[in-house]
Amino acid sequence: MTPWHRNEYILKGLFFGLWAFFALQVPPTSQDAWKDIFWVLGWVGTGLAVGLVLGVGRLVRRGVKPWANWKAFPLLVLLESSVFIYAGIMTGLMCGILSGRELAEPWARPLAQLFGLTWDDIKHTPPVSEWLSFCAFGGAVLGFGLYRMRQIEDGRWRFLTGIGVAAAFVYLASEYILEIKVPDPTDATKSVSLFESAASRVNLGIYLLLGLPFFYLLTFCGEAEESEVEIMTFCGVLGIALHLVGFATAVPGVGAAAPFLIPIVLYFVYATRVLPGLRVFKHVLRGFSYMNLGQLALAIRFFRRALELNPNSELALEGMHRLHNNLTLATLERHPDLIEELDFKLCLDRSTALLMVPPTQAARDEAARFLDLVEKKKPVYLARVDYLRVISLVHAKQYEFASEALARLLSPETPGYHPTVRNQVLFDAWFLAIDGPKGLTDRMGWPELNKPGRRMEAIGAVERKLAADANNEKAKEYRNVLYSGLQEGEFVAAVAVGGAPKDFNYDYVEQLGYQLADDNDPERRERGLGYLRIAGRGLLARAPGIFKKLADASEKYGDAHTARGYSEQIKLAGRTFGPRNFAKDQKEIYLNALRKLAALAEAEGDVIKAEADAADANGDAVGREKKDAEARPYYESAITDLQLYRDDGGGAVLEAYRKIAELYGKTRDALNAVINTAAALEYSSSDPDLLQKRDSYYYSVTIERLTRAKESVGKWFDVGYCVKKAMSILNRSDADADLLDWATHLARLAKVIEPTSNRVRMLEARCLLRRGERDGGLQLLEDVREGPKGSGDEEEAWYNATRLLGQLYLEELSRPDLAVRAYLDYKDYHKSGADTLFNIAKCYEAMNEPANAIKYYNAVTVYEEHPKYWDAKEALRRLGKE
Repeated sequence: MTPWHRNEYILKGLFFGLWAFFALQVPPTSQDAWKDIFWVLGWVGTGLAVGLVLGVGRLVRRGVKPWANWKAFPLLVLLESSVFIYAGIMTGLMCGILSGRELAEPWARPLAQLFGLTWDDIKHTPPVSEWLSFCAFGGAVLGFGLYRMRQIEDGRWRFLTGIGVAAAFVYLASEYILEIKVPDPTDATKSVSLFESAASRVNLGIYLLLGLPFFYLLTFCGEAEESEVEIMTFCGVLGIALHLVGFATAVPGVGAAAPFLIPIVLYFVYATRVLPGLRVFKHVLRGFSYMNLGQLALAIRFFRRALELNPNSELALEGMHRLHNNLTLATLERHPDLIEELDFKLCLDRSTALLMVPPTQAARDEAARFLDLVEKKKPVYLARVDYLRVISLVHAKQYEFASEALARLLSPETPGYHPTVRNQVLFDAWFLAIDGPKGLTDRMGWPELNKPGRRMEAIGAVERKLAADANNEKAKEYRNVLYSGLQEGEFVAAVAVGGAPKDFNYDYVEQLGYQLADDNDPERRERGLGYLRIAGRGLLARAPGIFKKLADASEKYGDAHTARGYSEQIKLAGRTFGPRNFAKDQKEIYLNALRKLAALAEAEGDVIKAEADAADANGDAVGREKKDAEARPYYESAITDLQLYRDDGGGAVLEAYRKIAELYGKTRDALNAVINTAAALEYSSSDPDLLQKRDSYYYSVTIERLTRAKESVGKWFDVGYCVKKAMSILNRSDADADLLDWATHLARLAKVIEPTSNRVRMLEARCLLRRGERDGGLQLLEDVREGPKGSGDEEEAWYNATRLLGQLYLEELSRPDLAVRAYLDYKDYHKSGADTLFNIAKCYEAMNEPANAIKYYNAVTVYEEHPKYWDAKEALRRLGKE
């Protein structure tokens, strides 16, 4: 927005401020009020008339002929005379207001008498006469506020804000209009409401209503683009005026909310239905007026702004096209500033109009000058410029020069062309090369397609043409010829340069591929397979089926290696497209391909592993290690494929986990084998094969490996299994050294995951004791006993460790003093009984404390059915206390 636009808004606000000052001069009677109204309206009307006369004179002086279009001329005067109209209305209003001041009496009195009015009819009365500066300042502030509100860019937010502000205007005025107080003329010590009487309020409302047409006229003719701000102000004042004149009570059937609802409805209808079209119309009208006056740069600006507001405006499009179609280079030479405003696309349309029919030499020269101008000022359109030059040369039958220009346009290596603009003319360029005049096609023709990159570009041009015109017969003909001659290498080369082509019919290529894929002719069959490979790149949703067809064909003719590559392409398509996005049949193909790839990789790994086993049998440790390293990538590839199969919705989840565990076993990764076996057991907990595998893999997991992976696999590692399995071994009386080593290993694995667990440390201690490692076992038991008891299994393990310590102290280490403390602690356990009491008595007897020994022996004899009963009786006889 320009500074003048800001000034327009300030003047609009100032107009309302001065009109409010005029309206506040409310005479007590209706007759006196109308005298005042006619006096001010006379001044404002006179000022407006002078402004309009000056505006008409200015337009006539500039060459506008009113009689050429009597309907449009008044609108043109309003739109092109904004300065005169603003000056006339504001000057007239100022004169009408100032004529009532005391200083104006010498000239205002006689002037009023000419119209039958007296000085008392037009003079200002205190205290309102003193409010002029306040009203003027308030109006200017209002205008600046409207200007700032107009700068809100979001039209929707500006619209909603306008509704709120308009409603607020009406509410505040209706609530506080009676609060305006003036001194009571009968008693200076008192004050009364300026609008206490209903008549004065009605007169004020009428005053405000009479000012609205002038405000709207200022809005309509202003250079600033009309917005919701002006209609908001208009509706706000309208609502205030309707409230003051008593519209709700004066008109039967109208509710009390009418002064609020009518302005809001008017605002909504005008802002959403009238204003958008009116803004466009005003710009178009200005555009046509400036075009008729020869100010083409200004005309283009107004037409362009109209098209920004409504790209589909027929009047704006007509004006823009008419302006450009009537352009000549002579016009451009007279108006050099016009070049910067031109729509160069329309300049090209002008050149096209000159060349599409057999042109005269003058028309060709005119078009050439336009093309030179566009090339110089807007080189982005160079491709279209060159195409039109070819047309011009063809009309002149200069086929040699035309073929040179057309060859540049058809070559993808020619620099300077904008891709989008070149694509727009490429089909027409190929049409000239293939089906143009004979003198041109003899030099160009179908051989042009055999040059690098040409066929793919021609295909893209044909597809774009068919997308715009599906029934174009020539494009259909070209499509058949182009695709039938397409080589896979041409497609691959295009992809390498610019990525996957967008304007390419993969469906059509797929159809060609299926038609030829089973042909008995090897050459035709290979072309069909090439078409399918191309289709598979672009049709990801159907890629599994396409590549399966390719894989089946390769297997049919004994090329297993290539078939496997196609299976890899199925896998790649699935990872790119997303397995869950496939249709059911395509997803099934994808999952089967994963299983097949996994089986092939495992088989290759097994061959190498057999060689490793042979080397090991021959004592070649280095050879075995080398072969194991060679086999590992194959097994890892199989694992990856099976994991994808499992995670992407494969049905045989149990078998997938089983096979993955086996593969990890073959790579000597026992820990991951354990984890996958555990996952498989979740589906079948009694599977004998899985149970056997679990025993084997847990035995093979090393402490170091588990320690490194503890944080990531801790929640998957089955400590309960380790404890249970080790306990089952320890409970066997015939467990040999190997079994005890296995139990110890399991206990230590469990200890990695749960290093402070009482049950795990108790288990390891038992293993050490069975293996004869007394010191280590004893230390672990003491560590358990000194730690917290815990609860559940942990508590039970603590008490069992305490009991076992007591037994060791008493029976092997001859430390009855330590044993008795352990047994006394164990006695509190709910599973303790006569055995514990008997052992406590033995400790006291060994410590030579017969009284305590007798006490606990006697306690044992309470359990007459217990095996220790008679041993306790014998001990009491021995101590002389039977």
